[in-house]
Amino acid sequence: MLAAMFRDGVTHMSAGWRSALARILGAGDPTPTVQADNGGRRLIGIDLAWGERSHSGCAELAWDRGELVLESVDLLHQIGEIVDWIRPERGDWVIAVDAPLVVLNQTGGREAGQLASRLYGRYEAGASLINLERLGQHHRGGRLLSELETHDGRLLEQAVDADRPRLVFETYPHIVMVELFGLERTIKYKHGGNAFRRAGQRQLVYLIRRHLCSESAHPRLRINDALDRLLREPDQLLSDRELKDREDILDAVISAYMAAWLDAGCPLQGLGRPGTGVMITPGLRGIGPPLL
Repeated sequence: MLAAMFRDGVTHMSAGWRSALARILGAGDPTPTVQADNGGRRLIGIDLAWGERSHSGCAELAWDRGELVLESVDLLHQIGEIVDWIRPERGDWVIAVDAPLVVLNQTGGREAGQLASRLYGRYEAGASLINLERLGQHHRGGRLLSELETHDGRLLEQAVDADRPRLVFETYPHIVMVELFGLERTIKYKHGGNAFRRAGQRQLVYLIRRHLCSESAHPRLRINDALDRLLREPDQLLSDRELKDREDILDAVISAYMAAWLDAGCPLQGLGRPGTGVMITPGLRGIGPPLL
């Protein structure tokens, strides 16, 4: 039913989770509306969960005639599953991860998080306190980075490395949205009751359509069948769990768009100091420092 949503028609998910994803995305014609370009780097977004009991949202966009199309999404648990889904040996890529990739401080907060909170706190987009003591054995971003480095992946923390063929970097969807959508406050789609979160997701998909899918957007995210199903009004019967899964997929799509933003040479800013963790987001509003 959803073969077109998964690369080569294959998914690592169980039959039960295919059904859940089908309810999240809605039914539709599984035939792709475009044949994406074969050239260029692959554009991947990962909304990495804190632990393996929760799903990580995964999304891949592809270039097609200078525009972007949604090629694949998935919901996965383990780091190994995510790496298998990425297929890092298959061509070159840019991977944007919504999770801390570099954490060296034992206590306190990272410089990247402190700067994000100082600059974007008034937009309600401050970052969580991240340190090794808090993460314990669950520094999953570091594990994912290590796996990708074995496939010639390069951590991006400075602009001089942006043209390398295989890149992975940390991003933060809340700040990405503040920058791309011109928000004065972040969208409230992650917390609260079912109705509250549904309303937040409704606002988010409206803004994706308005800002990323418009004729004037650059790069433009073209609405194909897969994306159209994701951006429709969520089914009223979705459970709390399924709404959370839909949230994770939407965050992964925003992260994948951030990978495309970098690949297209659009303005970037870097929050943090190379070697200690850098969040890379769009640099449109002059709030944060340009990526050096």
